[in-house]
Amino acid sequence: MAGAIKGRGALSQPPGRFDKLTQTLEHDGWYEDEAPDKRETVVLPEPARSVISRNKSPDIHFQVSINPYRGCEHGCIYCLSGETPILMADGSTRLLEALKVGDAIYGTERQGWNRHYVKTRVLAHWSIDKLAYRVTLEDGTTLVTGADHRFLTERGWKFVTSPESGHARREHLEMGCRLMGPGPGKTDIANEAVRSSAQLAVKSIESLGKTLRLFDITTGTEDFIANGVVSHNCYARPSHAYVGLSPGLDFETKLFYKADAAKVLESELAAPRYQCVPIMLGANTDPYQPLEKSLQVTRSILEVLLRCKHPVTITTKGALVARDVDLLAQFARDGLTRVMFSIPTLDDDMKRVLEPRAAAAGARLKAMRVLADAGVPVGVLVAPIIPVLTEHEIEAVLEASREAGATIAGYTVLRLPWEVKDLFREWLAEHFPERAAHVMSIVRSMRGERDNDPDFGTRMQATGPVAQLIRQRFQLAVRRLGFVADRRNLLPTNLFQPPRRTHPQMSLDLPL
Repeated sequence: MAGAIKGRGALSQPPGRFDKLTQTLEHDGWYEDEAPDKRETVVLPEPARSVISRNKSPDIHFQVSINPYRGCEHGCIYCLSGETPILMADGSTRLLEALKVGDAIYGTERQGWNRHYVKTRVLAHWSIDKLAYRVTLEDGTTLVTGADHRFLTERGWKFVTSPESGHARREHLEMGCRLMGPGPGKTDIANEAVRSSAQLAVKSIESLGKTLRLFDITTGTEDFIANGVVSHNCYARPSHAYVGLSPGLDFETKLFYKADAAKVLESELAAPRYQCVPIMLGANTDPYQPLEKSLQVTRSILEVLLRCKHPVTITTKGALVARDVDLLAQFARDGLTRVMFSIPTLDDDMKRVLEPRAAAAGARLKAMRVLADAGVPVGVLVAPIIPVLTEHEIEAVLEASREAGATIAGYTVLRLPWEVKDLFREWLAEHFPERAAHVMSIVRSMRGERDNDPDFGTRMQATGPVAQLIRQRFQLAVRRLGFVADRRNLLPTNLFQPPRRTHPQMSLDLPL
């Protein structure tokens, strides 16, 4: 196991599935105690076709979000043979290795509780050398793939194989398991519901015993149709970022920013069919990470939203948000904003190992007070609450935040999506070896004896006696301190004024 790198949270560079953090070497008052052999940060611009992301999950409290920065996207371990035919948007097929960024293809999209085929585009394309497996279906279809690739089955997404040993067991394909998809012969599938058939049942899975060059793509729908079956692609932890990096140190050192975000946003808001819904800044990556100090992408987005009187909520771990108090105070006069500060601990020593490059709790509380004094509604998220390590601070964090002007409060208990759980175990073993087993035992007890519960309706809520005690403690504290324990987006939308669309054609409103 690698040792801790000062100023970095991850200890290693594993290939993984999804990721979402953002780190940079710029200093704006956040903790930055780097060793001489520090890991350098790479910052690159990312052209954006769209900046507004829409949430379709029934258990997330916001519908629309903008992420000015991409924290991490890994060199994904998903992969297929380059000779796999991919269903294009025009009904033709093209080999996976021949696809290009921008190509129009088919993917799927959840509509209500069902998936339907929709057209999407390739956002990224890369390859990797990996041990290959052959999956054969009842109709003779074959898929040459890596062990970590996932296909959609009638019982959800499943990996090709599961590790033969260790704790990292996972849902994987078995004989007779039916894959979802139109099959290799059907091409006109737009808006049809995604279904399965007996012909797409798994007949065999065999290792080819050799390493092959395998390919993967990222798409706008996070999936694609590979040889007639729905295939998952790589995206950010656990949502969306499209650059193909590791969930470990890449995630903290290779950052992307949307330089043209304000221009793209203005165009999207001006669209005739746009419907105003409060926008969340900070759903995936922190909009006020240190990089924002110089690039000001978040500020440019706020300027567009302010001109349009568009409601916006912000979630951040940073103190830099206080820089934009001039804009946020104008939003607040019309009741159009709310800023939530994520504070998991008041202990600086714990903060240094848990969030090594985030602002200290004291700096966040000072920023909270600056905004509150300017009339901006502010709140606190005690997040994440880690059993044994930080849960004892729930009341203290709430009290300090209330004194700093917070009127809204919420919390989340630690969640460990697939790739995060191994990084977290590694982090525990390095920093808290004597308590690691105890922490994981309680975490699993709150997630149905699993590291993580991915199911809608329960994935955002921990269960069991410890979770119930945390919930009761939180509720008692917020009532005693006079908080409002409600983070729903109840901001007005009736003040929205779309930006004026500009055209090369002259206006017909000529003076008489």
